[in-house]
Order: sequence, then structure tokens, then C-alpha cells
Amino acid sequence: MSIRQRLIQYQRYKPLGVRLLAAILLCSSLMTLIATGIQLYLDYQYERSAIDERISQVEASSLASLSNSLWEISPEQIQVQLNGLHQLPDVEYLEITTPFGELFAAGVPPAPGKALTRHYPLEHHTPEGQLFSLGTLKLMISLEGIYQRLADKVLVILSTQGVKTFLVSIFILTIFHRLVTQHLGTMADYARNLTLERLDTPLILARRKPHRQDELSQVVYSINSMRESLLDDIALREQAEQQLALLNAELEQRVEQRTAELAQTNQELQTTLDELRQTQQQLVESEKLAALGGLVAGVAHEINTPIGIGFTAASWLHDNARQAQEKGPTSAQESALIDTALESSELISKNLERAAQLVSAFKQVSVDQSSEQRRRFALAEYLEEILLSLQPRLKQTNPTIQLECCKGLILDSYPGAYYQIITNLIINSLIHGFDNRPGGSIYIRVSQQAEQLIIDYKDDGAGLPEGWQHKVFEPFMTTRRNEGCTGLGMHISYNLVSQLLRGHIRAMPVTSGVYFRIEVPLIA
Repeated sequence: MSIRQRLIQYQRYKPLGVRLLAAILLCSSLMTLIATGIQLYLDYQYERSAIDERISQVEASSLASLSNSLWEISPEQIQVQLNGLHQLPDVEYLEITTPFGELFAAGVPPAPGKALTRHYPLEHHTPEGQLFSLGTLKLMISLEGIYQRLADKVLVILSTQGVKTFLVSIFILTIFHRLVTQHLGTMADYARNLTLERLDTPLILARRKPHRQDELSQVVYSINSMRESLLDDIALREQAEQQLALLNAELEQRVEQRTAELAQTNQELQTTLDELRQTQQQLVESEKLAALGGLVAGVAHEINTPIGIGFTAASWLHDNARQAQEKGPTSAQESALIDTALESSELISKNLERAAQLVSAFKQVSVDQSSEQRRRFALAEYLEEILLSLQPRLKQTNPTIQLECCKGLILDSYPGAYYQIITNLIINSLIHGFDNRPGGSIYIRVSQQAEQLIIDYKDDGAGLPEGWQHKVFEPFMTTRRNEGCTGLGMHISYNLVSQLLRGHIRAMPVTSGVYFRIEVPLIA
């Protein structure tokens, strides 16, 4: 626990004695207030009953005499009677009004709301049974005396009860401190200072009889039992740690010995494996070079010779037809024949020249593809040569191919790998994307970021089936196996990019068509 957390905990700490005292004071004060309220209510009812009794006495004894005095028209007698009634306790004001406008009063009217008012009609009954209304008596009795007596009683009750409650609370708090709080503090200090070095010291409560059995004794017994259990567990753990240390030392010695033996064996195996790989690579390179030499020689002899003879024949035919045309034809049939010979010789010459270009491009690409020879080359020109070599295949569907590449971009890499990758992508677009139907668009964009080359390949064909974004690079994965496809083209491209060129190829998510991104270093 951090220092800040401990400070917060101590700030929130409230002793039990203080909380007990607050609870006692709160409960005692509440009970005192309830008892005082009941006592005041009873005293108020008693005072009101006394006032009602006096009012009843006035009604019984004075109303008849006041009526007689009014009947006899004796103002002095009426005033004397009113003054006498005013001397009664709590009677503040008396007033008699007559139908003739006469007014008799005694005392001073109290403030509104602080007096009890009663009105009594004054009447006279004649022996003949007639009833005469003589006036009205207004009696006002003040309540201030009652309120003042009740207020004085409240102060006395609250003062005595407060002093009694405080003294009882102090007494209870003292007893609670001697019996509980001080022993709880002792146990808290013991637990706070308890460490592994002080586990031998038992917990003993001072100023407490040893034979007393209560909840505190049970807590002390439990703490001491837990301390003894900890001592036993620590002794067992130390013994186990010593045994474990000996076992670890033996294991480390064995591991070091076995590690040294494994390292030596691994070194020997790695050396042997390197020698095998080097030998295998030399054999593969030798076979590839030998096959490449025979292939290039055969292609150069078998294709260049017929093309050369055909080009020579076409030139000879063109020259003879031109000479015959200059001499002038003898008939319309000869003229048509000469024109046909000229047109055919020109067409043959142009196609043979184009075939020679294709053979040259094929020769260069085939050398690069077979030998995987690393060299410096201009990427834009090389991509154009690849597209030129694919013209016989592209004539069937005639798609629109847009190539965007910087003319001055020079790579130091393996051009044969680029040939096979681009060829596989285009052939896949023709077969799977466009389904060998005429039309379609292919977009190839080459960009450079730092030392990385990025090739974005897109088409607007049918696109990849659902879930094939990652499976397209697996071997033998194809949707047209019944049409002779093997499913190795994209797998070969993936191996060339990742293993030979040390790059990455990914199928990017698109809504239509396909989108492949290739990232490889400029220098292989």
C-alpha cells in the first residue's frame, strides 16, 4: 500500500468510542425529544382544560347577573362585574355590546392569534315567557401565559435530560474503552507491526484477567493459533526450498551438459545441411544451364533460319513484281497479278519482321526465365517486351491493357521472375476473369516508395469466388480443372515473389474484378 493510500485510510479512521458516543447521544436526544413532546402535549391539554373550566364557571355564574344588570340598566354595576371577571387568571379582555350602541369593556384586547375568544348572548326571560335580547358578551382569554410556562418547562426538561444523557454517555464510553477499545487498539498495533521476524512474539492483552473467556479471548487465541501455523508453514517451506535448490542445481548441471551436447550435434547437422543445399543448388544450376544452352541454340537455328529464308523470298518477290510493274503490264490479268504480288510481298515482309521481333523478345525472356540470371534492366521496356511476347495469346480476346510505369526505372533483380509473374496474372485474367471472351480491361501500375517497388494489377473481369482471397495462392486451387487448368500459376507467382524476390503479393478486396498488389525491393 502506498503512502497516499495509507494517509487516506487514516483520515477516514473513526474510533469505535466516538461512534458509540455519537450513537448514544443521538438515540438519547431522540428519546428526550419524544418524551419532552409528549409531556408538553399533556401539559398543554391540562392548561386548556383549566381554561375551559374557568370559562364554564363564567358561563354559569356571571351571564345571568350581567343580563339582570343590563335589564335594570345599571352601567355602574355592569362595569364592576366586568372588572371582577377581568381579575380571573388569563382573562385579558371583556366587552359587552347592546343593540342600542352601548359598549362596556374591561382590559386591553390581546394581539390577534394569541387569545381564545368566546361570544355569549345576554337575554332576559319575563314571567310571561317573553324573551328579550339585551346584548353580546365577548370574552378573550390570552394564551401567552400557557406558551411561556410551556417554554420554561421545555428549557428545564432539555437541560436536565441533556446533562443526564452526556454523563451517562461518558460513563458508558469509559466502560467500553476499558473493556473493548483499548484491547482492540492493542490487537491492531500487534497486527500492524507483525512481520516474519516477530512471529515468535505472542499476542497478550495487558490489564486483563487471563482466565476471562469472552469474544476478545477467542480473537486472541485465533491470532496466536494463526501465528503458530504460519511458523510451521514457514519451516516447511524453507525445508522445501532447500530441497528445491539442490534439485535445481542438479537439473541446471544436467541441462548445461545436454545443451552442450545438443549444440555440438546441431552444429554438425547444420554444416551437413549447408553442404547438401550447396551441392543441390550447384546440380540444379548446372542442369538448367545445360538445358538453356540447348534450347537457345535450337530456337535460334530452327526459327531464325526459316524466317530469314522467308524474308529473302518475300524481298525477291517484291523486287520482281516492282520491276514488272515498271516495264508495264501487257494485259489486265497480268496487272492484277502484279498488284497481288506486290501486296502479298509487303504483307509477308511486315509479318516476318514482326515475327523476328517476337522471336527476339522470346529469346531474351526465355533466357531470363530459365536461368534466373540477375542483371540490371529497365522495367518499363521489359514489361513492354512481355506484353509483346503475349500478343499471339492476346489476339484471341484482344483485351485493353493499360501500362503505367516510369521509363527511367532501373531494377537490379531477376527479370525472369517478373516475366512469369506478369504472364501468370494476364493468363489468369483471360481464362478466369474474361472467360476467353473478347473485350475486358487490364490495368498495370508500377510505383516506387523509398526502396520498395509496388505493382498494382487490376482487371474488370468476374473476380475471385467468395472466400478465395487467401486460397488463390494455394497449389492446385482452380475452378476450371475440367478445362485443363492445374492451379499452379498463382502458387508459382507467390513463390517467386516471396522466396526469390523477397517481397509480398496480396489479393486486395474489391467490389468487382480482381486487384493484386505486389511489393518487392528494388534491389533483389
